[in-house]
Amino acid sequence: MKSLSPPCKLLLVALSSLWTALPTTEAFVPVGPTSAGVSSRSQSQRLHQAIHSVPGSGYDPTAGGLPPPPAAADDDVDMILADMFPMDIPMRKMQGGGTVRTWDIPPEAERLYYYIRTNGRPLKALVELWVGPIRRIHSVNIENEDGAMTPYRAMLKFKPGTKTLKISTEGSHEFPLEFGAEVPNMVKFKQSWKATQAVFDAGPKTIVQGGSTEGGGGSVRYFNIPDTVESVQMVLWSRDLGKRTVKAKIEVLQGPNSIRQLYDLHCGGSTQPYHAIIPTPGTGWTIRVIATNYMEFPFEPVVT
Repeated sequence: MKSLSPPCKLLLVALSSLWTALPTTEAFVPVGPTSAGVSSRSQSQRLHQAIHSVPGSGYDPTAGGLPPPPAAADDDVDMILADMFPMDIPMRKMQGGGTVRTWDIPPEAERLYYYIRTNGRPLKALVELWVGPIRRIHSVNIENEDGAMTPYRAMLKFKPGTKTLKISTEGSHEFPLEFGAEVPNMVKFKQSWKATQAVFDAGPKTIVQGGSTEGGGGSVRYFNIPDTVESVQMVLWSRDLGKRTVKAKIEVLQGPNSIRQLYDLHCGGSTQPYHAIIPTPGTGWTIRVIATNYMEFPFEPVVT
C-alpha cells in the first residue's frame, strides 16, 4: 500500500482529534423522518423551548410541550378601552336655559357612562349624581366652546344602591345639547373597572396637593399634549393618598391662557375614581389641573 503524503497525514490527525472532541451524551438526530418517528418539527419545538425558557419562571424545557403563551392582559385592556366610551348610544335632546332631566339608576349598578355633545354650539351643562334627596356624591360643571368638536365622555364609579343622575343645562335657550347615559352589564362593569385600574397604574402619577378654599392656593399641574394626539384619557383618584374626596378644576387650553374646555369636578375619589375622555383635536393643547379642596385632600391625576 502506498504511504500517505505528510499533508494528508496532518489532515487525518486533525479530523481524528475533532471527532474525539465531539460530545457523546446525545446522539445526533437527522433532519427528516426516521424509523423512530423523530422529525424536524420535534427539533424546532426543542429549539423553541430552549430559546423561550426563562430562568426562574417555573418552566422546565425538558418536560415537553411548548412554553405557556404570554399574558394577553394588555391587549384585552386596549380592546376594553376602545369599547368603554361608545359614541353610538341613544341620545336625548335638551333645551338650554336651565332644563333639567333625571335618570334613575338600577340599585345593583356600580358604573355609569355618559356622553354629552352639541351641534357645534357651546356646551354648558351640570351633571350630578345623587343618593337620596340631599346627598350629592358627584358633580361636574362643563363649559366647552364647541360641543361638536370637543364632546365630553366620562365613566363614573359608585357603590350599589338607589341613585339618580341629574343633568341641568346652563346658559341661554340658544344652547341646547344632546345627552346619553348607559349602565354597563356585569361583564362590561368588571372589564371597565379593570381597564380603569390598568390606566391609573400604568400612567405616570403626580400628586396635586390641596390648598385653602378661601381664594385658592391649591397645587397646579400641567400636561402638554402632543400635536398628533386627538384625545386623551384622564383618571383622577386618591386611592394611594388616604382615599380622600377629589375637588379639582380641569382647564384644557389651546394657546397661552386660552381656555377652550373647563371642567369643575367633585367626586368621592377613594372608591369613585373619575375616568374621562378629553378631546384634543389640532395642535397646541395643554391640560391644567388645579386643586380646589383643603390641603388634607390631595389626589393623583393620570393623563395618557
